[in-house]
Amino acid sequence: MKATVFNKTLPDRTFRGMIFLRIAVGLVFILAGLRKFLEPAEMGAGRFAEMGLPAAGFLGPFVGLCELLGGIGVLLGLYTRLAAIPLAVTMVFAIYLTKLPQFAENGLVSALHSMRLDAVLLFACIYLIYAGSGTWALDRKFRKK
Repeated sequence: MKATVFNKTLPDRTFRGMIFLRIAVGLVFILAGLRKFLEPAEMGAGRFAEMGLPAAGFLGPFVGLCELLGGIGVLLGLYTRLAAIPLAVTMVFAIYLTKLPQFAENGLVSALHSMRLDAVLLFACIYLIYAGSGTWALDRKFRKK
């Protein structure tokens, strides 16, 4: 296939467009992490205790900190691949702990509908681990030095 101007610039534009994915993923995780600290009974340690998780008093703030720092890293494009790993793990556990029981109770369609954001975030994190931060990121500034 003959190379055109469009074919040559598309990968670069796509790589620059990663900023939009990073903003979306970063903001979602920053807000989720903040809520674990601001609303610990509903979103943090209290919720983890209700699910029967061990060491919920430690786990709530720990997960909140991972989401907060990971979200900031993804948003800024700072150690993006590394920051996306615990975020992906968080989403795997969120699906396992909250959506699988829902599947058992309410069926497949209800569980799939409920896990749509979790699944999108999981696959977005996997993509960030694979592709990195893109052009407009702090990672790129540090790599040049």
